[in-house]
Amino acid sequence: MAEIVEPSAGLLREMPYPSLPGRGQYTERARRDLLEWLRTTTSASLRSLEQSTIDPRSLPGNVENFVGAVEVPVGLAGPLLFTGRNVEGMVTAPLATTEGALVASVARGAKAITLAGGVTSQVISQRMTRAPVFEFAGLSAAGEFARWIVTCKDELERRVAEVSAHSRLTMIDPVQLGRAVHLRFVYETADASGQNMTTAATWRACQWINDRLATMPGLAPAWFAIEANLSGDKKFTHLNMISGRGTRVVAECVLDRTTVRRVLKSTPEAVDRLYRHCVVAGQQAGMAGHDIDAANVIAAIFVATGQDIASVYESGTGLFSVDVSEGELRATLTLPSLVTGVVGGGTRLARQRDYLEVLGCRGEGYAARFAEIICGFALALNLSTMAAVAGGQFADAHERLGRGRRVNWLSREDLGAPLLRPMLARTLEAPGLEITDVAWIEHAPGSSLITELTSRGDRRKTTGIFPARVAWKMDGDHGQTDLVLKVKPLDQEVIIEAAKLASLCGGRVADLYPRWREWTGFKALHTRELSVYRTAEPALRAVLPRTYGVHEDAGREAYVIAMERLGPDVLLKDSADTPERWRPEDVAAAVRGIAPVHAAFLGRDDELRAWLDPVQSAERMTAMRELWAALVEHGASDHPELLDGAAADRLRRIVAEIPRWWRRLESMPRTLVHNDFNPRNIALRSADLSLVAYDWELATLHVPQRDLAELLAFVLPPDVEAARVGALLDLHREAVGQKDEPEAWREGYRLALWDFAVTRLLLYVMVHGQRELPFLGRVLATTLRLIAIEDAVAGEHGAY
Repeated sequence: MAEIVEPSAGLLREMPYPSLPGRGQYTERARRDLLEWLRTTTSASLRSLEQSTIDPRSLPGNVENFVGAVEVPVGLAGPLLFTGRNVEGMVTAPLATTEGALVASVARGAKAITLAGGVTSQVISQRMTRAPVFEFAGLSAAGEFARWIVTCKDELERRVAEVSAHSRLTMIDPVQLGRAVHLRFVYETADASGQNMTTAATWRACQWINDRLATMPGLAPAWFAIEANLSGDKKFTHLNMISGRGTRVVAECVLDRTTVRRVLKSTPEAVDRLYRHCVVAGQQAGMAGHDIDAANVIAAIFVATGQDIASVYESGTGLFSVDVSEGELRATLTLPSLVTGVVGGGTRLARQRDYLEVLGCRGEGYAARFAEIICGFALALNLSTMAAVAGGQFADAHERLGRGRRVNWLSREDLGAPLLRPMLARTLEAPGLEITDVAWIEHAPGSSLITELTSRGDRRKTTGIFPARVAWKMDGDHGQTDLVLKVKPLDQEVIIEAAKLASLCGGRVADLYPRWREWTGFKALHTRELSVYRTAEPALRAVLPRTYGVHEDAGREAYVIAMERLGPDVLLKDSADTPERWRPEDVAAAVRGIAPVHAAFLGRDDELRAWLDPVQSAERMTAMRELWAALVEHGASDHPELLDGAAADRLRRIVAEIPRWWRRLESMPRTLVHNDFNPRNIALRSADLSLVAYDWELATLHVPQRDLAELLAFVLPPDVEAARVGALLDLHREAVGQKDEPEAWREGYRLALWDFAVTRLLLYVMVHGQRELPFLGRVLATTLRLIAIEDAVAGEHGAY
């Protein structure tokens, strides 16, 4: 190991200390000289610092050795309605930050508070402290000084007034610590934060004190310093939490249950439950006060408005509390030591002045208004963040908004000719095909719940269904093709939005859904459907819409299917709300249509798993019983018109028996199933009643009877006769090619029907509370009728 030789003190003294160019100068020339010196000494290019929009002449008193500026993006949060002592009306706050999701979260909290009636705010007190120390020869002298100094307040006030017209000395508080006495000078500083002016005022007062002590026998101090840490300047202290340093300000709001559910995607009880856990955990961690993330808002507004950034340390401590009464959520935030100012310091800079003007706080007379605004927006963030954690959205929001990787998402323009030409050329077997025009066709929104869920997410991202008329030419011929581009969201985007709906249910559903949300059927839906449309299996291609191609670009989160636009030549499209249109021959045609797909993939489990994973299992379904049971209780309590006592009891028994019947289901022959096989996603071609099935994103490995169970639940009436159900079961069994063992086939249908009721209908009930599903009542009634029929059949055959 090489010997480390340290330079001697003499050598260090001989080394020349580098001198910065332009020191003490506030000119553009001095800035450029300093920039060039920095380039030379660091070998950094510093191209971004070449230009500066700040006039160096405006910076004396704000910065030394000025070389450039760091531009921090500013976002707007709000507006937030105030009904405060010093601020009333709508206020929009500028937040300077590079933390994704912060502005969005503050804005969400502000919206909730405003819709519920606004935030009440008031300043309780304002003060600034400085604490010089006087050291004496002994305890007696220190004690005598402490008693004497409190009699000098009037004289010290006069000395302070000589230095600052804005500082008013309100208290002298001597704190004796052995031979030393720390003097807490407590000031009111009007519109300034006051650190600098109180330092100057205290220095003048201490000059007078030292002069007087010099003439008092035995009281001349052995040592003196202008500050010895008792003031807590730019540090958190318990003393300042209790006694105050800066502005003590409080804000409060009351949110009704509807607003909490609709805007914050949670419930008052869920927020209150999390709060109680946070208080205990905060005590265990030694947290000062109790707060969620008020410092985020304080820092962001401080940066935007020219406050002393280091004061965030002492300003960011809060006392946050919530309580629930009669279904309403009351939230209160106290900031005991908010160190701010609207004059002096960085507030003199042009952009900072502008942002203060946005808040209505520019110039003298607005310090209290400024403090109340900060406290109100900090309360909004505390509420939004706590609701996000309680509702399982906290990590989701940061994943969507705070991820560092910038995604160049598809735009509508990207869906044009460059994307479509190779697809059409390949499908039409015309390598020389040219696209001359792409015209988007207006259409009514579809009925896809997945599309609706993700449409509430990031509006910058293009997802959904886009019908288009594509004009093309080839070898002198011209033509046009109507098609649909389906631009898919990521699975996580759907999972996140579904979890929000679960959080609105409150209770056990809100608690349990986040634990199992990856296993409710939405995982990998953005890649699974593309795999379906890529397949060469003839039986599957026969029921798919004509496919022109798929486009997958993971880097751009682009998953696109170009397919035939189904027009007036198909029947029963989007007919979930009008099941009476389904004639017996239509139902039979749909059953015969899907059966060849089931037959083609039957027993090909390993091959299907390669592009359908994750696949549900008996072990996982058993572990998820707590969620399914919670969904039953939610449906029974919130929607008794859908699930009456008898229906809820039957579903409870089915859920309780999952370990038994799902193991049996898992042992049966399985195949590719659509897993969303209902009139929302299927139609019949009018020419021959052949099936066309689309929206395969939920496709999975399951028993073939799973698709039959869902179809019958949607298209049969709630009073369907057992004989008709039996005939359709036989039709499906024979069409799949399973001519033997009709009892085993019927058992598979019964278990698939139970699985449909638990894993799909209960999720529909969860969604129904936020987005009315007109078909749900009838589908539930029919499903319960089908279950009753199978109960009777099983009883006859001794299956129970």
